Amino acid sequence: MRRYRTMLFLLILLGLIISGCAPKSDEEVYYESQKLLNKIESYCCEAQITVTGNKDPQQYRMTQWFRKPDQYRLEILEPEELKGNITLSDGKRAWIYHPVIEETWIMEDFRNSEKQNMFLGYFIKNSLETEQVTIKRENMNNEEYLIIETVIPGNHVYFHKERLWFCIETMEPYRLQVLDAENRIRIDVRYENFQYNPKLEDNLFRITGAPNS
Repeated sequence: MRRYRTMLFLLILLGLIISGCAPKSDEEVYYESQKLLNKIESYCCEAQITVTGNKDPQQYRMTQWFRKPDQYRLEILEPEELKGNITLSDGKRAWIYHPVIEETWIMEDFRNSEKQNMFLGYFIKNSLETEQVTIKRENMNNEEYLIIETVIPGNHVYFHKERLWFCIETMEPYRLQVLDAENRIRIDVRYENFQYNPKLEDNLFRITGAPNS
């Protein structure tokens, strides 16, 4: 009887070990990523961005800041001729500052601009407000990613849907793509040095001499 109990205990223990080591399903990883994204109150990161329009692709390197519910800041690091350019937004309007000429002007409809689509905060909002979300898993450069795809509201021909690569090991956003109605990549963002929920001061979202955002 004692031997039987020992064998039964070992079988139960083995079962627990196997089940604990089993890889998580796409749905489980998606659920965990959604929980993490939902907890984002702010973030900052560097981003390598390629924007493809009707002409040659334009490449930028910039720093992004986001704070709930809808405060955005972009500061260009490269190319050199645009370095220091700042875009602030409250989700509706944007204030664009050019330090070289020391001028600021207002973009009244930031919601339909390509810049808004570069932000992870905008992707989170879209994915939470729509049921048109698909997920799949992909291996790339010896890393495993969950790819979350969702439709952008407004039926815009150039900004039709967006796709987020989420690193399963680090649980960090890696890449964001915006696609047009013909599935061509219009915006490609690669995130670096991503920080969850840093403390962002109010003055980060203001430009001296510009209206408050």
